Amino acid sequence: MIVGEGSVFLLILGFGLFKIRQMQKRELLSQEKEKNFLLAVTHELKTPIASNRLALETIKTRELNPDLKKQMLDTAIASNVRLEELVNKILISTELEASEGINNGATMNLNAELRRVVRENADSLKPLVGIEEDYGPECQIKIGLLEFDTIINNLIQNAIKYRNDGENIAIRTQVKGGSAQLQIEDTGPGIPDEEKKKVFDKFYRMGDEMTRSTKGTGLGLFLVKEIVSRNNGEISILDNTPSGCIFKLSFPIYTT
Repeated sequence: MIVGEGSVFLLILGFGLFKIRQMQKRELLSQEKEKNFLLAVTHELKTPIASNRLALETIKTRELNPDLKKQMLDTAIASNVRLEELVNKILISTELEASEGINNGATMNLNAELRRVVRENADSLKPLVGIEEDYGPECQIKIGLLEFDTIINNLIQNAIKYRNDGENIAIRTQVKGGSAQLQIEDTGPGIPDEEKKKVFDKFYRMGDEMTRSTKGTGLGLFLVKEIVSRNNGEISILDNTPSGCIFKLSFPIYTT
C-alpha cells in the first residue's frame, strides 16, 4: 500500500512539475514576444521621428529653394503617415481585444471595394510594385469598412515587403462553394510550414528583431486574423509557385 501511494504521489508530483514547466515556457515565450515588440516599435518610431526633426530643422534654419523645401515637407508628411499607421495598428489591436467580436459591418461588394483600396493607394504603390488584378464574379460580403481596409492594406503591405525585388504582387477573387474567396500573392521566400500559424500570433515575427532586415511590429497579421475571424471568415497561408506565399481569405456570401 505504501509503495502504491508513493507511486501515485510521484506521478502527481511529476505531472505538476511538467505543467509548471509548460507554464514557464509559455511565460518566457510571451516575454520574448513583448520584448521583440518593444524593440520593433522603438525602431519604427525612431526613424520617422528623426526624419521629421531633420526636415523641420532644415526648413527652419536654412533658406531653401522651392523644390528642395517641397521635398523636405513631403518627407515629413510621409514620416507622419508612417507614425499614424503604427499608432492605428496598436489602437485597433487594443480595441479588438476589448470588444466582444460582434459583427456590426455592412454588406459590401467585394470586387468594388478591392478596386477602391487599390485605386486609393495607386500613387504610392506605383513606384514600389505592380499589382496584378484578377476579379471573379461579383458578390457581397458583410464586414465593416475600416476593418476591410485594415485587412487589405496590411496584406498588400506584407506582400510588397516580402516579394522578390522587381516582381509584382497579385490580387484575385473568386466565388466557390458558397463563399467569397480573396487571395493576395507574393513571390518572396515564402513561410515555412511550422511558422504558418505562428505568424498570426500577436507580436510574433520570424527571426530575431536585431538581425532581421524587414521592418514591422508583429501586429499586422495578428489584426488580419482577428478581423477575419470576427467576421465569420477564414484565413490560410498557401505556398505560391515557384516561390512566395498566398494569403487566402474566405467569407460567407450575403444576398440583399
